[in-house]
Amino acid sequence: MSNKAKAPAVSNAKADEKMKISDHINLFLRKNRVAILVVIAVIILAVIGLGVWSAVHERSVALSTSALESVEADYDAYLGAAEADKAAKGDAILAAIDGIQKRYGKTYASLRSAVVKAKLLYERKDIAGAEAAYQSIANADPSSHLAPTALVNAAAMAEERGDLDAAIAHLEAADQKYPDAPGASRVIFSIGRLYESQKQYAKATEAYARLVAKGADDDWTKLCRDRIIFLAAQGLSQ
Repeated sequence: MSNKAKAPAVSNAKADEKMKISDHINLFLRKNRVAILVVIAVIILAVIGLGVWSAVHERSVALSTSALESVEADYDAYLGAAEADKAAKGDAILAAIDGIQKRYGKTYASLRSAVVKAKLLYERKDIAGAEAAYQSIANADPSSHLAPTALVNAAAMAEERGDLDAAIAHLEAADQKYPDAPGASRVIFSIGRLYESQKQYAKATEAYARLVAKGADDDWTKLCRDRIIFLAAQGLSQ
């Protein structure tokens, strides 16, 4: 009988403990209700904002991609157009590209449109303009996978217009910033080749040796070894 008499006391103690916890929670909520409401409102606004940004971003990507595809199609048509029509068609393409770049900034579509611009300017024999267009890609977004190739193409344009110093500068930038990019070995070989063209044989040898020191066994490395041997045999490596 005595054990049964004590049971209600234990039960009441647990109930009191639960009530105290509930009271503490209710008291905390009452005291901090404004702050809690603000936090909830901020979270809701953040979620809404993220959804809006995502929708806007997706729409921007879709529109910029569509604009790029249109420009690329127009460029293909330009290549097959009659000479009498090319001037007007080319001007329209360049205007469209300027519009893409102004509206979509550093997006992939904008960078790709700069490639089309460079090709078009090259077709028009505007070599310096094509070089600047390629350079603009690397300047706009150095992290883009388009940047290393753009610098190499800028170097080709500079070489074509006879400015070997500028060509070397573009290639050196590609080598320093993107040492592991596809075609990196060719970049270093080209640096050495251009130095040879300038009769700066010591610098050419240094460039060739830099590639050989990497230990690769590709064709560009083999060519560098051959050039080092040739220059040394001619007494030109110092």
